[in-house]
Amino acid sequence: MVDEVTEELKTQIVEFFKQKKKMLTSRDVAAGLKLDHATAKKALSALVQTGALEFTSFGGATFIKLPDEVK
Repeated sequence: MVDEVTEELKTQIVEFFKQKKKMLTSRDVAAGLKLDHATAKKALSALVQTGALEFTSFGGATFIKLPDEVK
């Protein structure tokens, strides 16, 4: 398992979102890329801060998705 957030990991995560074409949770990303949940959360937070991804709430749950203009 990967323990640190690298640019390569961030790129993998963005590509994963482009493949899935839907909102995902941090657990979905961790399971899909075989990452530790804490590492996935760190990487997702970093990507949200840079604007590559965005958080959204739906039905009381928090999801992560690609920004609308990227689609």
